[in-house]
Amino acid sequence: MTPKERVLTAARHKEPDRVPLFYRDVPEIEERLKRDLDLKDREAILQYFAIDFRWVEPRYVGPPRRDEGTGNIRDLWGVEYKYVTAGVGAYWEPVGIPLLEVHDPAALEDYRWPRVDWFDFSGLDTQLAEYRDYAIMTAPGDASPNLLLTIQNLLGMERALMDMLLNPEFYQRLIDKIVKFQLAFLERLFTEARGRIDFLRIGDDFGSQQGLLFSRELWRRFMQPALRAMDAIAKRHGALYYHHSCGAIRELIPLLIETGVDVLDPVQVKANGMEPGKLKAKFGRQISFSGGVDEQELLSRGTPQEVREGVRSLLDVMAPGGGFFVGPTHNFQCDIPTENIVTLYEVAKSWKY
Repeated sequence: MTPKERVLTAARHKEPDRVPLFYRDVPEIEERLKRDLDLKDREAILQYFAIDFRWVEPRYVGPPRRDEGTGNIRDLWGVEYKYVTAGVGAYWEPVGIPLLEVHDPAALEDYRWPRVDWFDFSGLDTQLAEYRDYAIMTAPGDASPNLLLTIQNLLGMERALMDMLLNPEFYQRLIDKIVKFQLAFLERLFTEARGRIDFLRIGDDFGSQQGLLFSRELWRRFMQPALRAMDAIAKRHGALYYHHSCGAIRELIPLLIETGVDVLDPVQVKANGMEPGKLKAKFGRQISFSGGVDEQELLSRGTPQEVREGVRSLLDVMAPGGGFFVGPTHNFQCDIPTENIVTLYEVAKSWKY
């Protein structure tokens, strides 16, 4: 099978020739793997591990995003970020909350919202042609929309959760503004792709380690309509809906299925209620899963032999009958040894249905 055939076969809940392999990392891991494995670039890493997915996106050509004085960057929504070292890694952390003091829905009319013409879609053809044999997904970042995360960055975490109850009119108006851009962007993206994108990736975390961040009722009211509208564009262009959410979201899975989600990622196995075998038994005929290899303990602290046993046990439970792509439960982090990453994919490639 080609990688595309392999992934789409599994997504249809059938068994391909081997388990599809998914990959994600932080920049420091990419640099270390290139050094440790003597590989020249990111594509060489993906080929080395036989990863079945590739990611595409248009080129950003809008207003400058980097402040040359501070080195900080701004995202599409005007949120400023600073590169901050945390432990063994570094991350872009928000340093300002643009709408923190804005409470009047009418004031949102004056905010500078992103525009589709900030992107150049002319390079998509080249990307799509290069990756035609792979399962193609919208790339994390601008090409993979989110809703709650954008609201959190614009309002701050506290208001992003509390305004659902305290200021619902403002909250809904903000959602409308965000989604207006996202739908126009996705329509243009999928139209330009002409049916060659296999997965729309939406990344929004709805759970903590313990449970949902807010109630199912509020999720259905504020999140579901927007996600359904994005999914409708993807489905109309022949793509599947791949949703990324960390955390303990077991209670939300029936609503995600109802919304149109085809693949749920990353199966954070250490979060409450996210035991792989139970999820497969309950929902395995209705939705596919991606990820599942624990980073909190197994990949970061385990020996290669423990990783080998853990990956085999996961595949024994999740892979039969299709509906599973194996990969880490988060971006590979700096505390994960190269040997454990290599072991994960060696075991997965050799596992048999």
